[in-house]
Amino acid sequence: MTSFADRLQISEITTKPWSLEQDVASYRRHGLGIELWESKFSETDYDRQISWIDEQGISISSLQPRVMTVCASMSVLEPKDPKERLRLMCRTVDRFAKLLKGGLILTNTGADPTGNEDAVWKASVEAYKRLADYAAERNVRVAFEPLGASLMNRSTTIPNIRIALQLLEQINHPNFGLCADSYNLWESSALHQVSLCGDQLFLVHLADWKRPRSFHHRFIPGERVVPLHDFLDRVRNLGYTGPYVIELFSEGVPNSLWEQDLDSVVERSKRGVLQAAARAGFSA
Repeated sequence: MTSFADRLQISEITTKPWSLEQDVASYRRHGLGIELWESKFSETDYDRQISWIDEQGISISSLQPRVMTVCASMSVLEPKDPKERLRLMCRTVDRFAKLLKGGLILTNTGADPTGNEDAVWKASVEAYKRLADYAAERNVRVAFEPLGASLMNRSTTIPNIRIALQLLEQINHPNFGLCADSYNLWESSALHQVSLCGDQLFLVHLADWKRPRSFHHRFIPGERVVPLHDFLDRVRNLGYTGPYVIELFSEGVPNSLWEQDLDSVVERSKRGVLQAAARAGFSA
């Protein structure tokens, strides 16, 4: 059986200032797999970079596309047309299918500047049915990630798993599932919702929480308030066998993690997660 440590990966946003090559070198040194960010790939050189990383032998769980929401988000406002955004997501699937090999791309709804959640919902259902089919034909799965309430009507219209499961019911596609994030679901009532995912849980993101100072501000696992061991125990009880991905943002805050020794950030993050996993009863 694969150990918990062997399933542990890290998202490239955690080390945002580094290049793709620096990320791979550090993560391999620490015995971690990788969640790719398309933004780390050059628009003019991505073919070479994809071939290069394919030769490195590093485990790849997932990819976060440049355009990952059906409607505009606070991070990526353009293009505004959901059909054009879907086209770009499909282009990302085409580009990275060779690397993902059954892995995942992440997605969310985005939002409407007037707060029209119904319009966003309808556009998302239509787009996700097409995206799930398109990705399945290329051996790529799609994971929807509910975001915390602070990002509601900025980057999402779905802030919890209960509502996300309603979306999955309408999409009704085996290639479309959920990503559960400990930061976004940290409060006890929301944390409990992880147990509702069943076999529709495709990916797990890990980060810690303290009252944020920006929209993209997270903390190293085990250093703040999230009961990470409880979260991991609930996930394990689902029979989940997929990867666990550390994902940390540190944007627009004093003493940002991105301004610190990034190799130390990687090391501390891995240590914090492994300590929580041991407390939850995972084997080493």
